[in-house]
Amino acid sequence: MLTRMSSHKYPPVVVVNENDNEIGAAMLDEVHQKGLYHRIVSVFVEDEEGRMLLQLRGPNVKVFPNCRDQAAGGHVDIGQSYEQTAKNEAAEELGLYDITLKELGTHRSNLQEGERTINQFERAYLVRIPHDTPLKLQADEISTLRWFKPAEFKVEIAAHPENFTPGLLYCLQEYFPALNL
Repeated sequence: MLTRMSSHKYPPVVVVNENDNEIGAAMLDEVHQKGLYHRIVSVFVEDEEGRMLLQLRGPNVKVFPNCRDQAAGGHVDIGQSYEQTAKNEAAEELGLYDITLKELGTHRSNLQEGERTINQFERAYLVRIPHDTPLKLQADEISTLRWFKPAEFKVEIAAHPENFTPGLLYCLQEYFPALNL
């Protein structure tokens, strides 16, 4: 069983077929070793000024450490839905509870990251909060949180695309076309 840096255990994640139909469950290491399709969620957070909250992934996370990513996200555990997982991740990683999620869409991605084969279906959500909402980050997975104006995305992504996760870059282009990335 996998262990996070904080010593709590990862439960099995939902395994799906190439059409996103649930077919079982497996531990995350097995999912990545065998390239099994699984589900993840991404939670994007915007404030009333149109700024987007991004996290800097911690140095000890297994995939894309020290890269910018959406505000919250995670794997869909067995027995959970995409939406339940999105709400759980927003609460766990940001301290956001009782949020209203707007579904942005679902897409399939396939990539190789080191020895991991990552085949997944990702469902993206958006939540809007006031800029002064207190946030409590999950320190074992997130180094920092930062609000970005749209113009800042363009400059930083153009200069250093390697500092952003591939999933974040895809979602920004797919679900936020007004950013013109």
